[in-house]
Amino acid sequence: MRIDPWGSSQYQDYARLRDEFGIEPFTEDHLEGFPDPPALLRRGVVFGHRGFGLVRDAVRGGDPWGVMTGLMPSGRMHFGHKMVIDQVIYYQQKCGADVHIGIADFEAYATRGLSIEKARKLAIEEYVKTYLALGLTPDKGEIYFQTTRSRVKDLAYEAGLKVNLSEMRAIYGFDDSTSLAHINAPLIQAGDILHIQREEFGGPRPTLVPVGVDQDPHIRLTRGIAQSLRLYSVKKTEDGRHGVFLKTGDAWKDKEKALLDAAEATLKKLGFADLERNDPYRAIYVKGASSRDLTQIDLALAKTEPRRGGHGFVPPSSSYHRFLTGLDGGKMSSSRENSAIFLSDDLEDAKKKIGRAKTGGRQSAEEQRRLGADPDACSIYEMYLYHLMDSDQELLEYYKGCKSGELLCGQCKGRAKDLIEVKLGGLQERKAAVTDAEIKEVLSED
Repeated sequence: MRIDPWGSSQYQDYARLRDEFGIEPFTEDHLEGFPDPPALLRRGVVFGHRGFGLVRDAVRGGDPWGVMTGLMPSGRMHFGHKMVIDQVIYYQQKCGADVHIGIADFEAYATRGLSIEKARKLAIEEYVKTYLALGLTPDKGEIYFQTTRSRVKDLAYEAGLKVNLSEMRAIYGFDDSTSLAHINAPLIQAGDILHIQREEFGGPRPTLVPVGVDQDPHIRLTRGIAQSLRLYSVKKTEDGRHGVFLKTGDAWKDKEKALLDAAEATLKKLGFADLERNDPYRAIYVKGASSRDLTQIDLALAKTEPRRGGHGFVPPSSSYHRFLTGLDGGKMSSSRENSAIFLSDDLEDAKKKIGRAKTGGRQSAEEQRRLGADPDACSIYEMYLYHLMDSDQELLEYYKGCKSGELLCGQCKGRAKDLIEVKLGGLQERKAAVTDAEIKEVLSED
């Protein structure tokens, strides 16, 4: 399998995706300590992760952590896009995360041919206003443009020193016809994700990037780059020992002793007294440490690296949500009007789309009453599951009613129309009330 961040593939076999790409299952255990988890998290819509344990530990301990996400302004915002920002706002409001949202105007230009000016206007009108209407606040939150944040571009250039063309081809499937601007776009995204760990944005700390699984190539690339830019490596060796190792090159030769001294002091401060230091091998072995201890050690050392001339980037964590099926049964897409309910749709048009939507129903009402229907193949049930129905008990009743044949598709669509009028209508009212002052407060120009 290949995952294409810019393609139109509709993924169905999420278990296979997890197995082939090393994505870990997301379970109820990962939500322990999270207050009032939203539907997307508690109903299994978020199905996988990389490194989410760091985020969980930060939430449980009340420690600083951040959320990074982005948007590419290439079309109107629909309910499929809403999944990410719902998670982001939950983490900001309920879990103490600082939030950073990058507007990928460079990527829109490089991969979609959209002018920077048009991308900026579309981003503000279609996305930024919607984010504010959904509850994003400037308190511990910011939105910025890739093209105006020089720190992102500088970091992308540095990240490029750690990646070769062969690796980019292996991850993304680039060929000889791919433009250099397109090849550079993933490095800009890596800069987006990592730069929020710079000192001016809070320093090294756990960060989460909630995405659809189609964005996993960017996560894998960025996690590798983060490790490559570290001064220290914390790992278990082949002979079973746990240790801290310097990763620096010749340019750091005269600083090696100071770096080992700093690492030794950090280890002792953490309570690890039984150490074996080997300066020629640029290593400190930690006796009695467990694999879980390595995570704590790595995070502590990361926080010291900026004072020593490094970045200290903690590999970003990620979570992956399932895609919302289009109302016509295909992939929900901004380029296919009837596949999605857009957040700017007229309410009557939205209701008409619900009326035409593909369901898991039978050919006739009589057959459905006798044999039941299939909610797992129904785009309306997915809308309930992901967005429209807040009550888990009501959702279960609709599921059972559909399976048994007691509930017919017309009844189900009628309920969906009522809910879309309330939820979409309320969102549109709040969006219309967003002021220029509110936009200015959350939008960073540097």
